[in-house]
Amino acid sequence: MVYIVLIGLFIIFYVVIFVSLLKSEGFSILSLIIDMFILIGLIVFYIIGGKLNGHDLSNVLMFTHYGSYIYMYFAIKYFWIKPKLLKYLIQKDQEPESEELENQELDIQTSRIRAVYYFIIAIILMVITKLKMIETLKEDVLSMNPVFIFVGCLIILIWLAIDIYRKKKYDIFLYKTIVPLIVTIWIIIGTIILQ
Repeated sequence: MVYIVLIGLFIIFYVVIFVSLLKSEGFSILSLIIDMFILIGLIVFYIIGGKLNGHDLSNVLMFTHYGSYIYMYFAIKYFWIKPKLLKYLIQKDQEPESEELENQELDIQTSRIRAVYYFIIAIILMVITKLKMIETLKEDVLSMNPVFIFVGCLIILIWLAIDIYRKKKYDIFLYKTIVPLIVTIWIIIGTIILQ
């Protein structure tokens, strides 16, 4: 049952990519059915968490807990499309006949839809973790959060330095620091919620 959650998290990630393509083309019955599939998958995670205890429950909580952080990372990454858009415009200017342009265009077109899905899933995974958390597992589940927060702060400083360098050199500020900043804030919020 533990592996159902792990595999399910990967499947949902790719299902969101597919449903975002459908939604970018317009609303369809198939996209609604896939939405229901994603919701049922998340409910199954909750039910599985309620049937486990001990080491198995600890593993499921790790998957939902860390899954929440990973999904939040992708939510912010796909929401903040300025770097992708700049790359697309530069390539369009330099190589207007490139086949890669079509893929980039589609990625930009579906990015915000994916971001919304990933954001909602990140919140739901955190809620599942909170609802299924038991006192004896808190320390184990939260043990890596201080490390993640520290690494997040380092990445923020590195990306801020890169953003400032690009601003001085190319006169454009991409705000790539937003991604690690919001993910680190989400890890801090998650730590507080799960205490």
